[in-house]
Amino acid sequence: MAATTRWKDRVETDFNTAVRRLIDEVVSDERITNISWDNWTFNKIYDENQKIRLGDHDIEYNFIKYSYDQTTIHTFSMDDRTIRKTGFIIPYKSAGGINYIIDQNTSAQKLLRKLLSYTNRNELEKSSFDFTDDFFMWLIYRVYNENINVEMVPEGKTLLIDSIKGFKGNTEDSLTQVSATGESVMNIISTLSFILESSNLNQVKLDVSYTNHANVSLKIQKGTVNIYFEEYQGEFEKVPEEKRIAQLYLMVYLEILPYLIQEYTSDVGNEAWNHEVKIEFMRNVAKNLTDRVQNRIVALGDCTE
Repeated sequence: MAATTRWKDRVETDFNTAVRRLIDEVVSDERITNISWDNWTFNKIYDENQKIRLGDHDIEYNFIKYSYDQTTIHTFSMDDRTIRKTGFIIPYKSAGGINYIIDQNTSAQKLLRKLLSYTNRNELEKSSFDFTDDFFMWLIYRVYNENINVEMVPEGKTLLIDSIKGFKGNTEDSLTQVSATGESVMNIISTLSFILESSNLNQVKLDVSYTNHANVSLKIQKGTVNIYFEEYQGEFEKVPEEKRIAQLYLMVYLEILPYLIQEYTSDVGNEAWNHEVKIEFMRNVAKNLTDRVQNRIVALGDCTE
């Protein structure tokens, strides 16, 4: 499943109107560019908008499936290439207004503007998270030291950071993985690798447990969020697929990620995470690995005597 982005509607204030505009008839593109979108179809899953309570707010939402033909015109070829594109949009309304979660990134704004028939500037504003290298490093620090409990969650809820994987580039192969399972040699090596490659890691995979959700796995990178639904374990497992997708993404965007960012911001503000802490963290990881290697050398020496 493709990564998602979130966009805030700066124009429409009526949620039913926003949903209706998303599924109105779409005018096909004129063949004046190399890529055109045509033959749109839509499926609004819920006749009546659904509600879920998140972050002490009632969230109204719907789920829309879309599909269209994308035709690429080849200037130096007689053959045009047409492929069928499919995806989903989760429009929702909260105290902050109307937003759209869509499984598009580079084409998200263009697609939403087309469906909403927006033609002016600043009608849609990107409302995604700007994850930094320092935030990723902080996550590793917390997991490695088994400080996995996120204190910013409301009373009666728990959020634990169970493991983190680092990815370099757009590959699905993980570069390193650290779990909250103590100071195993692999954990130490993985943490050291994460530190040394931190400037090259542009995305991470987090495994978290959140109250009644035993495992929520998500990949985050600058501006995008992707949930691994096949790895999910929790109270949404038995609900219909569209409802599970919608409610999980809403929970991640409106609760899990904001709580993690609040916790990070609090640690930075309280100087529980600063330059000195980072240096000490790196020293401890290096020392732990050196001690393990030295102990192994001593043990091998004892065996030869």
